[in-house]
Amino acid sequence: MPLAPPRFVGDFGSIPVDGLRGQYGPYIADPGLVHAANTALGLEMPLLLTGDPGCGKSDFAWVAARALGHDRPLRCHVRSDTRARDLLYHYDALVRFGDAQHGDPVKKKRAEDPRHYIGLRPLGAALMTSGRRQVVLIDEIDKAPRDLPNDLLIELDEGRFEIPEVGDHDCSKPVFDRAQKTVALQREMERPAGIKKPLVVITSNAERQLPEPFLRRCVFFHIPPQPRSRLEEIACKRFPEQEPRLMESLTRVFAALRKHGQEVQFTKLPTTSEMLDWMGAATRLYNPDDVQDALDAFEDALERGGGRLPSGKQEVTWAELPGVSCLLKLKEDLEEVGLRAASAR
Repeated sequence: MPLAPPRFVGDFGSIPVDGLRGQYGPYIADPGLVHAANTALGLEMPLLLTGDPGCGKSDFAWVAARALGHDRPLRCHVRSDTRARDLLYHYDALVRFGDAQHGDPVKKKRAEDPRHYIGLRPLGAALMTSGRRQVVLIDEIDKAPRDLPNDLLIELDEGRFEIPEVGDHDCSKPVFDRAQKTVALQREMERPAGIKKPLVVITSNAERQLPEPFLRRCVFFHIPPQPRSRLEEIACKRFPEQEPRLMESLTRVFAALRKHGQEVQFTKLPTTSEMLDWMGAATRLYNPDDVQDALDAFEDALERGGGRLPSGKQEVTWAELPGVSCLLKLKEDLEEVGLRAASAR
């Protein structure tokens, strides 16, 4: 018998296993994922999530935020040119230069203090804000420049960062961030004493290996491909108004298509997120009787084919699956099922 996960002690705003809601509706979380998230909360460490695209990594940040009393996480958008500073603060040198050159004496006076042109970004704001713990999402960090994870080590580890643009300016008169009204801007930004760090949820599609010093500072969890039973549970929770028989049929056919894709080596297998899009189309856009008739035909063919679609000329093919364009997103994969359909006829 497998061991039950150990129970947590102490009060650090833990996330429950059941009753979770993400950005788009109910979220069925692996108990190991919730356990890893609570470990990250308790240790005040970032939570690094990997898994196939569309498996729910990013959506878990919404789950955590709502479990901790927020509507949504603070989101950092990562691009190929993102620097660590871009996640912490923004300095508008162009506007400052314009004010300094302006004839208005008020604007000229304002331009003397660089802090008027600094605004905290999501990670910087969450590190400095007191009160209820925030959740910050750093999405797809593996798409950022290679140096970014290492450049965030001190900030994530110690909860402090530097704004060098402030320079040696006299900060005796406080200037507060425009969005975070209680956070005074200065060169050395230090988290208030006794304030716990936010939960930083970092996602990666594992397109490249992250640096070991960065990995050492994270709690890690890999979201595995979901078995059919879990997919069915997710589907029924996301579409509670639909007939259970229809959702079971949709799940079985999706699982069969994904298995077929593994056998023929689809370039891109359909994901859980795409499954939910497909189910949304099947239940809300198409005639439900037509969808059920098509699914019955597919299930009957799969049963007679031992889990595969038979190749006889009178049999259905994956190309005829209602809404297949929601599931297959690459020309090569659509051609694969289309060519088989053509050859079957």
